[in-house]
Amino acid sequence: MSTLEKTIDLLNALPEDQIETIYHFVQLLSSQQKAEMPGEAIPMEDILGNIVGAIPDTGKTLEEYRAERIKEWYEAAN
Repeated sequence: MSTLEKTIDLLNALPEDQIETIYHFVQLLSSQQKAEMPGEAIPMEDILGNIVGAIPDTGKTLEEYRAERIKEWYEAAN
C-alpha cells in the first residue's frame, strides 16, 4: 500500500473541517515547492556580466569606497 493510499484511509476517518485544514496546508506546501524549483539555468558568465555592468567603474579602490561610505554615514548622523 502506497503512502498516498494510507493517507487517504486516515483522511476518511476525519471530519470535513479537519480535512479542509489539511488541504490548505498541502496546497501551501505545493506552492512553495513550485516557487523553489529552479527555472532555466543561467550561465555564470551572464550573471556576473549583469552584476558587473550594474555599477559604473569610477576607478576607485575598495578602501576609497569604504572611506566615502563612512564619511557619508557620519555626516548624516551629525
